[in-house]
Amino acid sequence: MLWLASMVTTGAATAQAPAAVTAPSKPPAAPERTPERTPEPAAKQAPAPSQPARPLLLQLQPGPFHHADRLADIDRGTGVVDVTLTIPDLQVAADTPLLQLPLVVANVETVAITLKELTVRDSHGTVPLATRDVRGEGEGEGGEGGKLRVWTSPREVQGDLVVHYQAPVDNAPPRRGAAPPYSLRTEGGGFSGVGNVFVLLPSGSKPYPLALHWDLSRLGEGASATSSFGDGDVTLPPGAPARLWSTVFMAGPMQRVPADGKPQGFSSAWLGKPGFDPEPLMTWAGKLHDWMADFFGDASQAPYRVFLRYNPINAGGGAALAQSFLVTYGKAEGKNEGKGIDAEELKLTLSHEMTHTWTEGPDQAWYEEGVAVFYQARAPYRAGLLSADQFLADLNQTAARYYADALNTTPDAEIMPRFWEDTRIRTLPYDRGALYLAIVDARVRKASGGKRSLDDLVREMRGQRHAKPQQQLALWQQLLARELGPAGTALHAAMLAGDLMVPESGDFGPCFQRGEKMVRRFELGFEPASLVGQEKTIRGLQEDSAAAKAGLRNGDVVTYRVALDKIQGDQKAQLTLDVTRDGRQFPVTYLPRGERVKVWQWQRVPGTADDACGI
Repeated sequence: MLWLASMVTTGAATAQAPAAVTAPSKPPAAPERTPERTPEPAAKQAPAPSQPARPLLLQLQPGPFHHADRLADIDRGTGVVDVTLTIPDLQVAADTPLLQLPLVVANVETVAITLKELTVRDSHGTVPLATRDVRGEGEGEGGEGGKLRVWTSPREVQGDLVVHYQAPVDNAPPRRGAAPPYSLRTEGGGFSGVGNVFVLLPSGSKPYPLALHWDLSRLGEGASATSSFGDGDVTLPPGAPARLWSTVFMAGPMQRVPADGKPQGFSSAWLGKPGFDPEPLMTWAGKLHDWMADFFGDASQAPYRVFLRYNPINAGGGAALAQSFLVTYGKAEGKNEGKGIDAEELKLTLSHEMTHTWTEGPDQAWYEEGVAVFYQARAPYRAGLLSADQFLADLNQTAARYYADALNTTPDAEIMPRFWEDTRIRTLPYDRGALYLAIVDARVRKASGGKRSLDDLVREMRGQRHAKPQQQLALWQQLLARELGPAGTALHAAMLAGDLMVPESGDFGPCFQRGEKMVRRFELGFEPASLVGQEKTIRGLQEDSAAAKAGLRNGDVVTYRVALDKIQGDQKAQLTLDVTRDGRQFPVTYLPRGERVKVWQWQRVPGTADDACGI
């Protein structure tokens, strides 16, 4: 980029302690109180009304990258993405918010502190900058109470604003623990990441047309680029700049299904060598996508991208984003620690995240995640892509984790503030939400004589997907009252209060009946909040716990690279903590289980055929 030679570098932003931020429609980060609120921006657009709006231009030049050729060494990968943002025709008063980026999104640190070589110019030349951290106001501004880093200038800014900086890419495992796979990563000579961790945006929500341009000159032959909005360079009609924060970006020597990509409908991409062949899995996902689009009445054939990449700490997890989702895999070794993921295990993650595409609801985790869990095995079963026994296995995993959870009566209102501090809290919207919806489904079927089901309610909710969250929540309550009367209202209130949700024996169709099983509760053996934050220090160690017996002590500083949500649901999964104590480093491995408790499970009714299950 030739114009860089004339710019004056202002330097990276001054580091301050980050606070967790809520990502739109995703599990929220812990709230943090700050005294300052985001001021109203004073941006104005200059073009005459008769002129077409000029686009906000995002230019990305990824590379160079230094990556390990072997999956075993992937955590050493580093690199950089050059970012140039051109915001047209601005007029912003001095000391008014100009640019913004969250400090932390859903427990993922952004480049707000680590970005390099930040330069900004307008029609008058170099723009001097100052930074401060403020509390965001909404979805596009750091989430509910999350902190934003805001850039301002001591002088008025006029004309086209050209912003350039370098976003560092570092594959080192995240310091903060479990989180969605948003961070910038390099694999197979390329990179991927979500915009909310590295794309600075203009303050405010003024709509702009969007133009995305790629420069792949540093990636060599065979490189290509794609994003949530399509392959290569794209242009989009006017919309909120914040849509870039829910966009996945990937570039490099990608592999694709279909092999040549696809401008409309389903397409998938990945970099490097995952350790298994993703092609059959992505072909499966394409078939499921087509079935779901038909089931939810979507004939738009909008572009839909699935991005597959490595995840060092929460393998098998995923994140639904704009017209796309990320799904992740882990290393083949250490599978008993939740790190290794095979293609079969990823199918349910793909189905879960795909469901979010059509089931955006009232901004309530019990609905959005509960619906996704409800359909994650049910939809592929109906599509002929999973067996009834596979459906049953998924149901029982959800049920066992929920009924064995020592915190399963936590009221819904307490979940979001405590979401990241304890896996037993974090999984409740998923597990309790799905079992609550299973009860709703069975009761609606019974009350309507089999004419209606949860499917009909979810489709009606989809029909109001553009309504405000409170309107959608009111609609859900109206639907319950219409179908089930006062009993539906009472069931909903009980779920929110934390009452145990227990479907009847036949609520999952004629192929399954309810029974009981003894399992052991998940128990870390110390205060779960010890594993939250950049430095994780063990406190509240229980003397008779498996952790203490394995050698863990209060005051130990630990790191871990596993998905605790996954371990909580696996009775046999061990947990390894890498301990630092008195200058020494060593692993402590144990089975994080406590007392034995009785849980509800469902069993196959003998003699029932798969095609007669009526799931």
